[in-house]
Amino acid sequence: MTNDKLKMTNEGFASRYYNNVPKVSPRGSTRGAHKHLTFVIGHLTLLLVLSMWLSVANAQTSDVVLTTTGDTSTGKLTSRIGDLSLGYIKAGTREVANLTWHPDFKIGPWGMGADVNVALGEDKPDGYEEVVLRYLEYDDGRRGLRYGIIDNLTWGHGLLIKNYSTRIAGPVLLNSQQLALKGYLDMDKYVIRGLWTKSGINGYRVEERINTMLTLGQTYITDTNGVALPGTTESQKVTGVGLDASIPLPYNFEGYAEWAHLVDHGSGLGAGLGWGADLFVLEASFLAEYRMLDSNFVPGYFNEDYETNPINLTSAEATGNVKNGYLAQLGLKALDIATLTVAYENYNDSESASLNADLFARLPQDLEVTGYYRQPNFVNFRSLSLEQGAIMGGSIGYPINPYTKMVVHYKKVYNPDLGEVEESQYYELRMSF
Repeated sequence: MTNDKLKMTNEGFASRYYNNVPKVSPRGSTRGAHKHLTFVIGHLTLLLVLSMWLSVANAQTSDVVLTTTGDTSTGKLTSRIGDLSLGYIKAGTREVANLTWHPDFKIGPWGMGADVNVALGEDKPDGYEEVVLRYLEYDDGRRGLRYGIIDNLTWGHGLLIKNYSTRIAGPVLLNSQQLALKGYLDMDKYVIRGLWTKSGINGYRVEERINTMLTLGQTYITDTNGVALPGTTESQKVTGVGLDASIPLPYNFEGYAEWAHLVDHGSGLGAGLGWGADLFVLEASFLAEYRMLDSNFVPGYFNEDYETNPINLTSAEATGNVKNGYLAQLGLKALDIATLTVAYENYNDSESASLNADLFARLPQDLEVTGYYRQPNFVNFRSLSLEQGAIMGGSIGYPINPYTKMVVHYKKVYNPDLGEVEESQYYELRMSF
């Protein structure tokens, strides 16, 4: 069974939209909000007119392609130099319009992407930067090195590192503080991986293919700077190690076992069974795992929310009892039309479980819809409300013509400091020519 089938449940297809709305402090100003909105509407109207003109123009391609041939190799240079988006950001009381150019270049194994931002107002979101290098990478399939934003990083089977992201404070606009270096080297029998982030995380992993029936993995990760815990002035610095083994089984099944340890915060052991298959028009995957955890160990501690909302390990130790439980994940993908991933996690010494879901759908007329739901305090289906800690959001993308798309991003989350549900929206008009 290919690992790609099993990984489908680990990498949420809407995760890039999960961080698509800026997190800002309650303070702010509505100064000039109506002026900004009028300004944005005027620019959106201008771009709509331009996009209609482009839709009837005799354009041949949206890429610039140059092929060069040498004595020993052939390279293909592909560049996207015409992607533009005019966006309107509203987060709390802050409102600002922004014009962004998204150039991308790729030649052979080399690639580069950047964002060039022009603010059309003064109320900029936290972390706003005019020029951001989204990524610079080299990847030939045997060795790779990427400097840029890192998303959905899982090592092993997620007991220590699961869907880790370098995004900080979830801004719509990327900034240089989110950049990291990730690399790998595949030497057939051994695979070496590394991670280095600006926030202070250093991670290393070695995978050994003992034979066709057994693969072993060893992981080490540490946060030298630590993360600030919500609602406190504390900085939590943690180091973790992990071991894992996996074996292929008949009928597209895979068995695995994993052990992880957070230094001074206990250990966890898990064993599970995964399955994945391509059923013609439908790809399906399923994973079930039983875990035995120490009272102060938190599974998947380095996760997608680590940089923005880290888990307080002191609170996790409060009960003093071991936490045994299970994890179940389901993934479905119907051609390129719809994708659904659902994960449920529950432990016997916890008052609540966690429920996460991601959805992507491409509807008629190429309308693209994404949605996500996070409830870390799931008790029953009466606990799905935002007031009880749930987070929900998504996006809708509507193509106006082959060169222009209108996209609306939306997010709702309960703010315990204010005692109310906060809404955030981000509107953008994307143009590609």
